[in-house]
Amino acid sequence: MKLFLYGTLMGEADTAMSRFVRERTLSVETATVPGVIYAVPSPSGWYPALLRGPGRVRGVVADCTLERRDLMRLDRYEGTEYRRKAMRARTADATLVAQAWIWRGPLPAAAVAIPDGDFLRWLESGGHQILTS
Repeated sequence: MKLFLYGTLMGEADTAMSRFVRERTLSVETATVPGVIYAVPSPSGWYPALLRGPGRVRGVVADCTLERRDLMRLDRYEGTEYRRKAMRARTADATLVAQAWIWRGPLPAAAVAIPDGDFLRWLESGGHQILTS
C-alpha cells in the first residue's frame, strides 16, 4: 500500500509511530500532493493538518506492507480529526495514487499556515517540537 506521509509518520520525524511505519516500509520517494498544510499546536508539540486547497504539500510516498490491523492502528493514531483518502501524489518520475490522512473539520484558532507546504522544515526553521505522543 502506498501512503503519502507529510508529518509525524515520516521517517525523519523519528516518532514512535514513524518508527512503526518505517519497519513496514519497502521504499520511500519524495512527493507532493495538492493542498495546503497547517501546523496545529498541542501540549505535546505540533502536528500537521492537510486540507484541500491551492498549492502543494511536501512529503513522501512510502510503499508499505501493512496488514489490516496495522492500517487500523494508524487510523486510530490519526484520530477522528482526520480521514484517510486516496490522493494523487507527484514524484520526480510519476503521478500515482496514495492514501493520505486529510483534516476533516474546522481548524483550531491557533493553527499556523505553512506557506511552502513543508511541515518538517517549518518545525526545524522555527525551533518547534513535533508531537511526541
